[in-house]
Amino acid sequence: MSANARKQQEEDIERLVKCRLRSEIEARKAVESTMKRAVQEARELKKELVLLRQEKEELRSAARKEPTHYGRKGSPGSSRDNQTAKQGSNKAVDLKLRQQIQTLTARNAALEASTLQQVSDVEAEKAAVTAQSSADLEEKEQEIAALRDELKKTKLVIDETKRKCQKMLKEKREEAQRALQENEQLARCAKTLQGQLALLPQLKKQLEHAKEKRADAAEVWQKKLEQRDQAFLREEEVGKQKLAESAAQIAELMEDKHDLQAKLEQLERKLWEVANDHQTESRHENQRLSKLEITTKQLQEKVLAAEAAAREAEQAQVVARETQEQETRLRQLAEDAADAVEARAEKAEHDLAEAQTQLGRLEEALQARGVTLDYLLTQQTPISTAGRRLPTNGRANTNSTMRKPFAATSTRRGTIGTKVASKARCSTRIEFASNNEDERDR
Repeated sequence: MSANARKQQEEDIERLVKCRLRSEIEARKAVESTMKRAVQEARELKKELVLLRQEKEELRSAARKEPTHYGRKGSPGSSRDNQTAKQGSNKAVDLKLRQQIQTLTARNAALEASTLQQVSDVEAEKAAVTAQSSADLEEKEQEIAALRDELKKTKLVIDETKRKCQKMLKEKREEAQRALQENEQLARCAKTLQGQLALLPQLKKQLEHAKEKRADAAEVWQKKLEQRDQAFLREEEVGKQKLAESAAQIAELMEDKHDLQAKLEQLERKLWEVANDHQTESRHENQRLSKLEITTKQLQEKVLAAEAAAREAEQAQVVARETQEQETRLRQLAEDAADAVEARAEKAEHDLAEAQTQLGRLEEALQARGVTLDYLLTQQTPISTAGRRLPTNGRANTNSTMRKPFAATSTRRGTIGTKVASKARCSTRIEFASNNEDERDR
């Protein structure tokens, strides 16, 4: 409902209250004026009664005095006549006074009856006005309550719409950020490719110059070439062994990845149980936190081991690349091997970029929930009912701790084992974070 409707509603209620008060005041004034008139008339009647009583007393006193006066001056016969006349006149006066008293009493009773009738009428009118005002006020209050309920529902709908819009805006911003990161990565790759293409003519010129320079010393070069062929074969065998070791390490890392993924899935199920049944899980929270800390430490140790293996593989790659630069002009086989290693490195770098992107998404999702891994690792006390977000904090804390070794090597070409393991961990965490978001939306 708009502000004008609410304002009109409040004005109607205020007007009804004022009308009710005005009617009560008018009824009270009417009753007071009626009572005042009745009291004034009663006072006037009392004054008239007092005057009549005084006149009666005066007449009685005069009647008592006159027989004595006539008895002293007149004869006995005349005194009897006068006494009889006075008694008759006194009776007439008494009768007249009684009639006046009855008339005044009747008027007083009539005035009292009319006053009571007016009071009862005013009270009835007041009760009717009060009842009508109360009914109108209750109706308006019901309308106000309905309007308030409608306003609450509207506010809830507005809040829900606002929350959805904010969520959509956040998703659009994340997509734009990911697009910018991809564009930056493509720009860097383009620059690297341009630099390598710029070096290609120079290498060709050096190759031609070397051919022209060594054309005269073919026999000497043939011997050196044979020696270098043998050395290259030995180095190639060593490189193959290292590549086999790297492949074995990659297989081990893949197995570790599956194990870690299984452990993470188990951990996710446990955390999900914590979110659904917090009261039951709170009794075993310390044990789960200790298991989670041990698992996190194991993951960190395995990540460090994977980094060491990756560094060894990178060193092997550097050696193979140096050998390739030395023997490029002599053996096409070395070029193929170096190209294969380079392709694997680029693929691993691409995998690392994807893993970093997924890790960034997960980090943003966890930061939106206010979660850190340090809190989970440092939290050793039992969790109360108020801390129901602790499992989510633990996941975010684990993610932030696992990101540290990847951040140190993000500016250079990552190794194969580390990239694969980080990619697996990041994908698992992203799936878990998306599941949590779906549950929260529901």
